[in-house]
Amino acid sequence: MSYLTLFFVFLKIGLFSFGGAYGALALIQEAGLRQGWGDEAMFANIAAISEATPGPIMVNMATYIGSRQGGFLGALLATVGVTLPAFVILL
Repeated sequence: MSYLTLFFVFLKIGLFSFGGAYGALALIQEAGLRQGWGDEAMFANIAAISEATPGPIMVNMATYIGSRQGGFLGALLATVGVTLPAFVILL
């Protein structure tokens, strides 16, 4: 698993997730299945966990998937990747 792949997948999701976080759920699931990060049942569980924890669901999902795939550094890169486009636009 490459950290750059993790970062760029979530950067792309952050760039093209129009419609809010719930619109990004399908993008995250599709990208995760394509990368082999889990199956459909696992992504349903991740969505439920991310919804139950405080904070934006898209950021929670990115952090959780990044943590599963690359530990702390993976969680950091996935979270930065998914939030960077919105940060740059607001800046």
